[in-house]
Amino acid sequence: GQFRAPGEGTESLVAAAFAVELGVWRVGADDSFFALGGNSLTATGVVARLRESIMTDVPVQWIFTHSTPASLAHRLATGPEAADDEGVGSSVEVLLPLRVTGSRNPLFCIHPAIGLAWCFSGLVQYLDDDRPIYGVQSPALTDSDARFDSLDELADRYIREIRSVQPHGPYHLLGYSVGGQIAHAIAVQLRSEGDDVATLAMMDSRLMAGIVTEREAPTVARLVAEFGGVELYDAGEDVNTTTERAAALLRRKGGLFATLTPAHLDTLYRQYGDLVDVALTHRPSPLEGADLLFFSATESSQDRDDFRRQTGAATWKEYVLGEVQEYQIPTSHEQMTSPQGLAAIGPVLNHHLKLVD
Repeated sequence: GQFRAPGEGTESLVAAAFAVELGVWRVGADDSFFALGGNSLTATGVVARLRESIMTDVPVQWIFTHSTPASLAHRLATGPEAADDEGVGSSVEVLLPLRVTGSRNPLFCIHPAIGLAWCFSGLVQYLDDDRPIYGVQSPALTDSDARFDSLDELADRYIREIRSVQPHGPYHLLGYSVGGQIAHAIAVQLRSEGDDVATLAMMDSRLMAGIVTEREAPTVARLVAEFGGVELYDAGEDVNTTTERAAALLRRKGGLFATLTPAHLDTLYRQYGDLVDVALTHRPSPLEGADLLFFSATESSQDRDDFRRQTGAATWKEYVLGEVQEYQIPTSHEQMTSPQGLAAIGPVLNHHLKLVD
């Protein structure tokens, strides 16, 4: 669209905060933070700058839900006091809108084991402007009674959400880690209902079926470290940090996970365990009429070397009857959605989406 200069006051201050954090020389009133290269980490920097320039604590989630200077300024004008009722609000809904505009078929990004899809925010800048992008997140975050006895049941729930935005195919699906297994189950169901799946892409997704896992459940502190990027141990924390303590530390650290309550962390922790359980017992059905685009992490991370042999694109060949294309990404499994990881994945994925759409 046309460049529109930001209005005076808050709109200009928001645009200035975007510009400094993103290292760009100008930001228009209608420019999306994520399309300009923002991600969940730089969003926290914007919040810190706005705290100084407009003397207001802006919940970092608002940058997800109001990603342009105009919309964020408007949201701030309607009163920060509404922040408390909204809190984490729509940033934990099952569908997380990362970009709602565009005339092409959307890309749906399925969450890793933590249940949140915030990690995909850094992908927006690499995909053409006319493609909407949605994260798909665990229903447990908004409905603490949500329980799923199988991965297929969860896939069915996600298909209802996906169809609420896009009633018919062709569909584009991307899954990170266990999200890839869920995306495959979604694709199988969509095909059985007569819809086309134009894209099934996975980011280092292991086929967990039949893997004997001796690894004990991760602690709350470990989960928070892996997904919140917050090393609680540095603070001299006990390994068995309570969720109350973890939430307090996250709040002190600021940033994306600062608005998560102890109840949210309890839920994330519980759904993580539930998800791993159903993933381990899931037996995938063969997917016909779709190819697989597989991004594999080439750098091993702790305790994964023995896993490497039972993972990767080759293990999926039995369950994807189309072509399997593998791209090696020079990063570790945990760093797939880091800026470096997405800088390698984004352009390849965008090229593929343009070819198939």
